[in-house]
Amino acid sequence: MPNHLPARASLEWLRKTAKQQLRVLRETDPSAKLADVQRDLARDYGFASWRKLKAHVEASREAPPPAEEEVAAFLRAVGEGEIERVRAAIAARPDLVNAVGPHPFWGGQPQALHVAIETKRRDLFDLLLEAGADIDGRNDLYDHWSPVMLTFSRDRPDMRATLIARDARIGLVEAMMMKDDARVDALLQGGLPPIPNDGSILAFARTPFAIDRLLALGASTTGKDRWGSTPIDVMSRLGAEGRPLVAHMIARGVTASPEDYARLGDRDRLETLIAERPEVARSDAVMMGAADFGHRDLVRWLAERGANPNARTSAQSCQTALHSAAWNGDLEMVRLLVALGADPAARDAQYDNTPLGWAETSATITNNPRCEEVAAWLRTLPGGG
Repeated sequence: MPNHLPARASLEWLRKTAKQQLRVLRETDPSAKLADVQRDLARDYGFASWRKLKAHVEASREAPPPAEEEVAAFLRAVGEGEIERVRAAIAARPDLVNAVGPHPFWGGQPQALHVAIETKRRDLFDLLLEAGADIDGRNDLYDHWSPVMLTFSRDRPDMRATLIARDARIGLVEAMMMKDDARVDALLQGGLPPIPNDGSILAFARTPFAIDRLLALGASTTGKDRWGSTPIDVMSRLGAEGRPLVAHMIARGVTASPEDYARLGDRDRLETLIAERPEVARSDAVMMGAADFGHRDLVRWLAERGANPNARTSAQSCQTALHSAAWNGDLEMVRLLVALGADPAARDAQYDNTPLGWAETSATITNNPRCEEVAAWLRTLPGGG
């Protein structure tokens, strides 16, 4: 099988590659000629001669970029896992593989590789890499999220290992997410990079060392990202990984909110806060934090103290706790919330959809089979559809 030529390949890059291969070859064969190396390189990419490879590259660079509608359709096919459609599109327009376009499911301008990682589609991830997808991504129109960063947020260590094996760039944020303190220390000598999500760089610290170094450089502890989350809010969403980070932030004088403790399932701290301020138990944000992060015992405990099973977020889509549990594919939480009185017919403010609709949509977007189980159960409820 020939190698895939990167979309909109550079002729200069191909010439440099040929010269590098010639230098290596001449170590064992001093009589090797550049023309022979160029011919072999062209054949590696499926062309009979260097002249034909050169003509192809020059013609492809003269071709107009794909229309936005074509890119949008391609990205949606990636997001929905339509691998044969994606394969056919790449064969017809190789430059689609690195085209930047509207996200098929939410805002921003990603590339196909970003979408494949987000939707956890390993088969499409591999296909895109074989077709020449940029392992580092063009990220300036996607809140500066690189493909490597997305492998952390979507918990895909297998994809991350592949990208790193291919020499993906590891910048400061990637190094912090990798918990590589030595690399973080070295990279901080060059100053701070653009901040993903327009928030505080501190939100991406994953070790006490990184927290301390960033605080020493004046990183904001209260700066909110475009979703309204502070660094300690973000850390509280990391589950067990976030507990020591939140504790370290508190030790450094940063205040955690009741909903931060709810996300971490910290009933002891919540009990202390509720003893001081009983209204904390009835806070929608606290109930949402417990439900969204799967703390069923805490949800029951809060409900016994007056928490609302129909709690809603105050931002994003103003969804209910039941919407979030359905999106997560958490059937046990869905059952619990309904038993506590959550309304399966409730609709969110942005998409005007029910928890059933969220489960069905998440089954596609997150490629999570548990969402299908949630959807099947919700369909059995009166008004659940």
